[in-house]
Amino acid sequence: MIAKTASHSDILNILKFIFPTSSSYIELLCFIFAIYFLAKDKSAFWLITICYMAIVVLTEMIGRYFAIKYHTNLCIYNIYSIFEISFITYGFFTFIKQYINIKYWLTAIYAATMIIYTTFTFMYGINIYNAFTISIASVAFVIYGLLYFYLLLKDENYIDLKAHPAFWWVGGTLIFYFGSTLANFFDDIIQQKFLGKYNTRIIIYTTLNLFLYGFWAYSFICRARQRKICP
Repeated sequence: MIAKTASHSDILNILKFIFPTSSSYIELLCFIFAIYFLAKDKSAFWLITICYMAIVVLTEMIGRYFAIKYHTNLCIYNIYSIFEISFITYGFFTFIKQYINIKYWLTAIYAATMIIYTTFTFMYGINIYNAFTISIASVAFVIYGLLYFYLLLKDENYIDLKAHPAFWWVGGTLIFYFGSTLANFFDDIIQQKFLGKYNTRIIIYTTLNLFLYGFWAYSFICRARQRKICP
């Protein structure tokens, strides 16, 4: 019996099944960049970034399975929100602590966000999307991002921004959460708008994901270059 080898079309069909949207491919590419450029890094934050990107990709795969099997995947994304809020908070702490001591503020806001998350889940269940907590966290992340850039502007040391990994990581994060906050605020209007056959909301979030993971991928490149200069 001759075993059949998978053709290119078969592989593409499998990938399309597992990663059905443009955003999922963007996330996968960012994960690949993270592995390639950060695997040899000794910094805890950048190594945790690889783990987080693995969780992002795995969430998309499990979410796809649940959507087909159970016709809902909101519980998967609600669980993912815990990892998302935790990682983004840790990222801002890593970069802002270089300028000011913000540990207690971030810890307090993170704890309050988790209490809100737990209360919402207890009241409405895990299968209702916890948009309220995500909105609260998004506003906090926008404030953190603006604070970082304010502190960066006040820094008297010379910084080559085009090669500064923190600048690109925070920049992508700020754009994403500022844009998603506005999108959530006008969600009822956006949901009813279409550009051709495409829902405006999908286009907006795909664009925001492109900014987020595109900027992050470039920050990984900058970090790898930085590591070569200052091992």
